[in-house]
Order: sequence, then structure tokens, then C-alpha cells
Amino acid sequence: MKHTEIAIVGGGPAGLAAALKAAKLGARVLLIDRNDYLGGQLIKQTHRFFGSKEQRASERGIDIVRELDGEVTANENIQVMTEATALGYYEDGVLLVEQHNKISAIKPNRLIIATGGAKRPCCFPTMTCPAFTEPARYKPWSMCSA
Repeated sequence: MKHTEIAIVGGGPAGLAAALKAAKLGARVLLIDRNDYLGGQLIKQTHRFFGSKEQRASERGIDIVRELDGEVTANENIQVMTEATALGYYEDGVLLVEQHNKISAIKPNRLIIATGGAKRPCCFPTMTCPAFTEPARYKPWSMCSA
């Protein structure tokens, strides 16, 4: 069984930021992501962000990911597992992870779940709901959030 101080499930912007902060404070971190790259949904953001400079205005998501990925890769306190899926976290504090058809048991002192969110379609009566094949007016409104 592998031991680590902090295991982070999710290599998107929140997972990357958490890994960097924890590693800068001296913790040994294992960052786990199911994709073969880090960055999550942020990597798809090719437009320039607006807002304040503190919120990285006029930068592209893909460029922010490149920077964060570089910092994570260069940090000796962070180990990255890509193409790895967290299967379960059990009462005894063991995290099971599948990577390349091999299952590993990991015992972190702390676990951070940073798996991001899923987009919810915006539906209205005259629109075809993207999640369904029939028009939204035939579906219960509880299935579509306005």
C-alpha cells in the first residue's frame, strides 16, 4: 500500500492550485486525474478572460494550465498520476485507484476531492434540450434547470 500526506482527486484548476499550495507548505502530494493531461475544463478555454488582473484577465485558460502544469511538474513534492481513475474511498481511509488496468491502494493522511462540476443545460419550452432527443416541453422541468 502506498502512503502519502495528501491525495487530490482531480487535476483541473482547483486540484492544481490545491496541490501547489499544499506542496509549498511542505506536504507530499499525490495528484490523480483520469485524463492523460492536467487542466480539466480550463484547457478548453481558448478565449481571453475578462475581469481584474488578479483574476488573470486577458489570459487564455490554456496558457494558465501550461503555467500551472509546469509548476506542478517541477515541484518535487508533487507526484502526478494521469490516466488514473479513483474507484472508491473506504472507511479505513484507503483510496483505490485504477491506472492502466492495475489497481493501487493509497492511504492518504488527507483527501481532497476536486473533480469539478458538470455543465447543466439551460432549457426552455421551445428549445430542444441538449441532454435529450425530444423537445424540452415534453420533459419534466425538474430535468432541465432554467
